[in-house]
Amino acid sequence: MKIELSSEQEKIGEEELKSGHFRTAEEVVASALQTFRHKRRSAARSTEDGEQREAVREMFSFVGANRLRLDGVTVKELIHEGRL
Repeated sequence: MKIELSSEQEKIGEEELKSGHFRTAEEVVASALQTFRHKRRSAARSTEDGEQREAVREMFSFVGANRLRLDGVTVKELIHEGRL
């Protein structure tokens, strides 16, 4: 794979090499890619967690607004049932 860097990206890479954080340009790129992957996965988990929290809030709101009685069924059980 051939990669062309902008002058700013090249400057950042050179600074990292000069500082001693990395020994080669390949290490700089590998670290950047690992960081990108980690951030992307973290963002995906955060989105999923946010969606789940919103679903629970909506469920509580619905139960409250419609004065439903859960009669021994927990919200956790309802959420689990919805995944089946």
